[in-house]
Amino acid sequence: MNTLRENILIPIGNFFFRWRDTTFPLVFALAFYLVQFKELAVGDKQFEIAITILGCLVAFTGQAIRAITIGYAYIKRGGLNKRIYADRLVVEGMFNHARNPLYTGNILILLGGILVLNMFWYYVIVLPAFYIIYISITLAEEKFLKGKFGDEYMAYMKKVNRFLPHRFSEWNKSIEGMDFTWTRLIKKEHNTTFILATVLTVFIILKFHFRYGLAFDAPGAMVGYGVLAAILIFQLTAVILKKTGRLEWDPNRL
Repeated sequence: MNTLRENILIPIGNFFFRWRDTTFPLVFALAFYLVQFKELAVGDKQFEIAITILGCLVAFTGQAIRAITIGYAYIKRGGLNKRIYADRLVVEGMFNHARNPLYTGNILILLGGILVLNMFWYYVIVLPAFYIIYISITLAEEKFLKGKFGDEYMAYMKKVNRFLPHRFSEWNKSIEGMDFTWTRLIKKEHNTTFILATVLTVFIILKFHFRYGLAFDAPGAMVGYGVLAAILIFQLTAVILKKTGRLEWDPNRL
């Protein structure tokens, strides 16, 4: 297992850590081409409706986990210059309940997105591939953090799960002295929220059009357009607030 980790998984993790912002969008962009092929879908229309609702719930649960994490603690463990980086070991907030809460959120977003896509090959190839990629990225980060923080990080590993949040009875203690910073959350996450909501909404409209003949002027499609308008207003507002410096926060806070 150590040989597999050191020689295969960690190099894979370092590669995709650097290129994930390009790789992941390309995989989902392909879905916009494949959506026109109804035979790639799984199940009938009723199943499609149910799996779409479930996928949206899973994806936005993932986004909520990211929001809670970033709202309470700002970290640079997401990397610096596309390389794994950490200036200090953050163990407060959501990091007291899962070592990689942002990745937990990302995995749920990816799972939710794949459920919404509801295409056979995405279930059997893309979903397992994404999981392996995230495991590899996490192993690469763990190697870096062990090297930088030593026994402190080893003790943290023994105490807190890698992905699955737990120990919620200690939530109040884990956020003691911390404030939820909305300005930081909006500044750091408005693009992610905008892209997630836009991609899911557009894909839902397209897949029901190609697979089940939903007209682009049907009431269901109009609801989708309303969602797109709302998320666009949110995005424009966030951009204006950022440009005018209204989303700054005290850098001395977590």
